[in-house]
Order: sequence, then structure tokens, then C-alpha cells
Amino acid sequence: MDNSTMNNIEVFKFCKNLGCCDLCCIRYIGYKKYSVYENSKAFVEQYQDVAKDNILHNKDSIVTSETIIAQNNETITETTNVCVTNHNLDLEESEKQENRTINVVDKKVENEEEKSETPPSKKRRLDVCVSCLGVLQEEFWSDTLKDIKDMILKKGYECKTYTCGLSAPISTILREKIITLKIVEAFPEYDPTIYTQLKDAWKMSFRPKVADFIDKSFDLDSPLLIMVHLDYPDDLQELEVLKKVDPGLFENRNKYKRRFPTEFTRQSVEQALEDAKLSKLMSSGAQLTVRGHAQCVSVVGAHAPVYLGGRYIKLSRNLPQTPWILKNVRVLPNSVEEIIFEPLAKLLNLSDSDVETRLKFISAGREDVDVRCLGDGRPFAIEISDPVRQLTSEELNGACAEVSKSGDVIVKFLTYLSKDDLIQLKRGEETKCKTYEALCIKLTHSKFDDNTTESVKVTQEDIDYINKYRNTDTDDPVRVQITQKTPIRVLHRRPLLTRKREILDLQARIVPDQPQLFLLSIRTSAGTYVKEYVHGELARTHPSLSYALNADIDLLALDVTRVHLEWPPK
Repeated sequence: MDNSTMNNIEVFKFCKNLGCCDLCCIRYIGYKKYSVYENSKAFVEQYQDVAKDNILHNKDSIVTSETIIAQNNETITETTNVCVTNHNLDLEESEKQENRTINVVDKKVENEEEKSETPPSKKRRLDVCVSCLGVLQEEFWSDTLKDIKDMILKKGYECKTYTCGLSAPISTILREKIITLKIVEAFPEYDPTIYTQLKDAWKMSFRPKVADFIDKSFDLDSPLLIMVHLDYPDDLQELEVLKKVDPGLFENRNKYKRRFPTEFTRQSVEQALEDAKLSKLMSSGAQLTVRGHAQCVSVVGAHAPVYLGGRYIKLSRNLPQTPWILKNVRVLPNSVEEIIFEPLAKLLNLSDSDVETRLKFISAGREDVDVRCLGDGRPFAIEISDPVRQLTSEELNGACAEVSKSGDVIVKFLTYLSKDDLIQLKRGEETKCKTYEALCIKLTHSKFDDNTTESVKVTQEDIDYINKYRNTDTDDPVRVQITQKTPIRVLHRRPLLTRKREILDLQARIVPDQPQLFLLSIRTSAGTYVKEYVHGELARTHPSLSYALNADIDLLALDVTRVHLEWPPK
């Protein structure tokens, strides 16, 4: 048997004598394979057999231990003196020494039982691991498994797979530190960084066991996360010793309570223990006393968000894209978002409060309340947080039909998206261009009107000039570059900036029988404020159409006729 195997056996026995459970013993050795933790009982039996075999066949290396167990009601305190190697003891003498140790412990237990009127069988209880506080002990899992099953049944998740996460008592971090330092003290060659983290050991041992209780398959990449929160009653009391170990750290946290509202966090505990010595911890009052085991205080299920995508056509000139609320007062009774959300909320059985927190509307830009969006519509996505099930294509088609019945909004299709699809939508918002049709009115005479005493009307000269108008500041005969300050009308929600935008195409035509009106078809880069481009907004947009004609021009109606973004992907 090689030295590494022998050292592992000694460390295993040492941890066992400290009061660690089998899984904690093997994780302190450094095992990190799933197979070890999934089949821990078989693995530990094999390990113990090797240890016994070594004692029987190696006369020169005898490992003995003495465990003193002090009990009261729900307290188990263990202190240990271990790993005494005596090359002068022969096999017979070592066996006698071990028998004496066992007899001492047995006699003490017998004496305690004699003092009690309760039969020993009724007084027997399970030992709680001094390291994990029962987190890794299967005999304490029943309540947690029941809570998980109840949560799944209550929420009704239809996902066929699951994965699990753990929030363990923070005091286990302190206990791990004490135990690793004790191991180093007994075995100077031991590397305290090799041990397997409690969460990792729990995931490898506990997660697969859940499958039998909830009729789902474990999958590391499952979108359904079951988060288990375990608490230990004495958690905060045990951590109080850290104020003596690193008083400066916690004095500083108390000084800045707004910044550090919680005194003991995983980060602060790890920081306090980073350079801590065993002697300092023990003199500060740290111990491995156990009072009960960690218990499940909550189980939370959370399914990863899913995304739906489509395009909406907006037919109303009195409908905002999202709820319009000013100073907690609703301005208009409905919105594009709410009309689309309504049938989906019914299908997913969401309350009004659920809709506010679990449905999120994402679009490639927005149009003003009084602007219609026509053509094939504007691309949009919906993020559904914690969905309990996947909607069928028939249900999605039904939702589209319900939306279209409103008469204000039309959605022709909805499809499920990937995260990459969503990224493309957000990128497209910044790079897309849009085509508008604007109904404009000429309010004053232009530079082409020779007779200013006549009524104001749009002339063919005006139309011809608009159609050939180009900004002389650019060499591109097609693109017109303009600068726009943030419009006054949106300053309450947008920062004051000056942005460069481009007019990519511009076509005007006269409106028959309406001498002051003309129609403008205009294609712009993303983020162009078309209304301000038409009238100039006191030269905040320059050059504007009003500037070009040297006349007051205003906009009466505006439609988005095309959003040039091929999305969602087909």
C-alpha cells in the first residue's frame, strides 16, 4: 500500500474521530468524483475495509484514537487526540489498547443509560456531523425532500428535468476552517486547499436523489432550479467568535451599516478566516459543539426565463407602447404591452401582480402615442420569468387572435426565441433604419413663393426642392446628416445630448384638393426624431425641412410604414 493511500486512511479516521460524517471524511481527503458521492455507502465501506486490513497486516503502523463524547439533551461535543504511531507495540498489545478504549466508551454509555429511566432504544438518536451539521447526512434529508415535492406540486412545473442549488448555514465555513487546521496540525503534509466544498459534495450526493420524489430527471443544464435553504439555529451565535478573531473587520462593518446591513455574510466570514490560526480560533471560543442539525427552512423553485418574439401592428393614434403613468396617475387606459399580455396571462394563469413581475416587454424602439405602426409591424419580445409550462403553437396562435380582436393592435404570430435571438433584437434596435410617412402642413410662405400676399399653399417647386434636397456638408449624394438635441418633449426620460442622425431617403408629393398639405416618405437611421426633423424645434434639429424651405412646416400625422429589421428569425 502506497503512502498516499495510507495518509488518506489516517485522515479519514482522524476526521471520523472528530465527529465528521462519512461524506465529510472523504471530502476532506479531496475526492471530487460524482461516482464517489452518488454511491458513498459502498465507497466508504470499501474504504473502511482497507483501513481494517491495514491494521491487521501492518504491525509497524498502528493508528489509535480516543473519542470523548459528552452528551446533554441535544448536545454532542467531541474532542480528539488521534494518530499516535508506536513502532514498539506489537499486534497483540495494540489490540489490547483498542479494546481498552472501546470498553471505556462502552462503560460510559452503560453508566449513562443506567442513570436514565428511559430505555436505551428510545433514547437513541442520530449523531450530527460536526462539519456539515447534517447537510450531507441522508438520514436528515426526508423533510427537505418532502418540501421539494410539495413545492413542485403546488407550482405545477411541467419541465421534465431539474437541477438543485443550496444555501447552507454560514457557520459551516467556520467549522471547515477549524477541521482543516486540526488536520494540518496532525498531518503537517496535508494540503488544506484540497477539500471538496460543501455545496459541491451536496450537489453530487443529494441532487440525484430528488428524482425519485418529483418524477423528473436530473440534468445539470436544466432550466428548472430548485433552491434549498438550510438553517442552523446557532448559526449567528457561533459566528460571534469571529469578532475576536478579526475585530477590525467587523468594527468597520458596524461603522458603515448602510453599506454592510448584514453583519455576517459568506464573504465577510471567509475574509475573517483567511489567515486565522487554530490557536486563535480556539482561544476565541470556537468549538465543534453540535446542537441539533441544519433544517430546511424553505424550498424555492425558479424556471429560467423563456422568450417569445413577434411583430406588432399598431392601428390606434391614442395608444402608448407601454403603460403611460405620470405621478402614479394613469394617463391612458391601455397600451400595446397590456393588450398583448392579457391573453398570455390567462394561458399562464398569472395574477395582475404576477404580470407586473414576471412578464417583461422588449421592443426594437418605440413609436409615440399618436403614431401608428403599419406594414409588417415592429419587432418585439416578451420575457416570461419562472414559467411553469411551455405554451403550444395552438395556444400562441389563439393568443394572437385575441390580441387582434382589440382593433388597436395586430399580432400575426408568436414564436419561442433563444437568448441569441434576443441579443440580435437589441443590436438591431441600434442599427436598424425605419421608413415613415408623414402628413405635413405648410404654414408660411417658402423661399420659392414670389407672391406672399396669396394664400399659403404647397407648390411644385417646394416638392421638387424637397425631393432633390441634400446636405452640402456631406459628400454622399444620398445621405443627409443632421444633428438633433434631445427633444424637449422627451427630456423627462432622456438625457440632454446632441446626436448625429442620417436621412437616408426623402420623397414628397402633393395631397390632392389640400393645397397646404403634402405627404412625406422618409427613411432614417435608428433614433431619428422625425417630428423635429420636419419643424426644426427652434433649430434644435439642424438642418430641418423647415430650414431647407425657409418656411414654417409642421407635422399633422405620422406613421411608421416599415421597420427594416428581419426579425424574429424564421
